[in-house]
Amino acid sequence: MKSLLHYVSLIIITGLSLLVSCTDNEEPAPFDCNTSNLDIEVTASTGPTGCGEDNGSIQVAASGGQAPFQFKLDNGSFQNSNTFSNLGGGSFTVVVKDSRNCEITSAPIILNAAEGLQVDSEGLVITPHTNCSNPNGSITVTVSEGTPPYSYKLGAGSFGSSATFSNLKGGNYSITAQDAADCEVTISATVAMATGVSYQTDIKPILEASCTKSGCHNGDNGAAMNWNVFANVEAKATLIKNRTGNKSMPLDIAPAGLPQAQIDLIACWVDSGALNN
Repeated sequence: MKSLLHYVSLIIITGLSLLVSCTDNEEPAPFDCNTSNLDIEVTASTGPTGCGEDNGSIQVAASGGQAPFQFKLDNGSFQNSNTFSNLGGGSFTVVVKDSRNCEITSAPIILNAAEGLQVDSEGLVITPHTNCSNPNGSITVTVSEGTPPYSYKLGAGSFGSSATFSNLKGGNYSITAQDAADCEVTISATVAMATGVSYQTDIKPILEASCTKSGCHNGDNGAAMNWNVFANVEAKATLIKNRTGNKSMPLDIAPAGLPQAQIDLIACWVDSGALNN
């Protein structure tokens, strides 16, 4: 007949096994993409054979990071292939993403048609958005050849004579240039956010004062929800922006939420790339 001590030992061993199991199944902290060596290189590009033709192509190669890689053109969807075909004249960017969800974007890749309107190789000038409260980014394009005069439009806007678009927020834009013969090229451009908002100086103190509290985002709810770890904050940056913006977070002061100045700082930092600066 088994002793009471035998059953007590079984209970203790079972409990320890469950504890080890829970610890082993805890999700690892997200990888910090700021430490990634992911890189992208344009290996081949061919312009279309003429105005209105869509037979250009771009090929890129990824290195560093962690394979497998995926690729997308401008704001399109990711694909496994590193080649993009059936392209018209204009400028493009390619984004590569690795298996850790780290991303890097190429410099603008310009495809010019063999004949007709041309985008000058140095003809894309972009100034960053540096003011959180007042968008001040700009894009200027320069074209040549074709049949002057030229006209320009931003996105789905109307054509006008100015080749410069101002008062832009950070983000991705497309500009279409058109000549008098209705030949068009579309230029993709990204206005960078360079607002100077610092994670260490501006954002971390807000999180420490309002979020990394006992029972909240101090690790009590799981390692991945610990806002004391920058990689976790970076991985959830958009969620933090959205929830502080709609004042549903921090929970203990909802729906009043954080002061608007702090909400704006968080949004500006996230829009600037959620850097560990």
